[in-house]
Amino acid sequence: MAVYQYYLGVVPKQGIEKKHNSIPNKIAVSTETGYFESDAEIYWKEIEMKADNFITEIDLIVKRSNWGNEETSINWKTYSNEVDNDASIYLDEKTFTIREFNFRADLREENLKFLKNMIKLGVENDWLFFDLEGNLMSPKFEEIKNSIQNSNAHSFLENPIKFLENIDKKNK
Repeated sequence: MAVYQYYLGVVPKQGIEKKHNSIPNKIAVSTETGYFESDAEIYWKEIEMKADNFITEIDLIVKRSNWGNEETSINWKTYSNEVDNDASIYLDEKTFTIREFNFRADLREENLKFLKNMIKLGVENDWLFFDLEGNLMSPKFEEIKNSIQNSNAHSFLENPIKFLENIDKKNK
């Protein structure tokens, strides 16, 4: 993941409500294994949703990647020196229902077109988003903007030198 990309995981609001009888502020995330992992799959299993309904809509927002597309994984990627947006959906091998869905928005993109289009899909499909800290957010730009402003991607773009110096200080 490029430092200027902002990660959002996608979960179905209905799956979270079914599991918790409410909407918590956070879901569990971890990097203990060296990889980013979340509880998102639990919520997708609650409703067993197929991705067919919105794959075509994502195809209109960003092109399919030329790698990693198989029966149980669909990937999109912007191939450009100026913008680096991507998205991935992973399906259960038996039911072909969604088990994981995430995307990374390039914060350098003018008017954040990709991010805003994904938020629009979130509204249309009743999704919630979560950041790398597990904070759940409604598909509202203002709510997501607050998370972006606290992200490493934003810190890097605001002041790359300070961002790198802070990393150096943490490693000492």
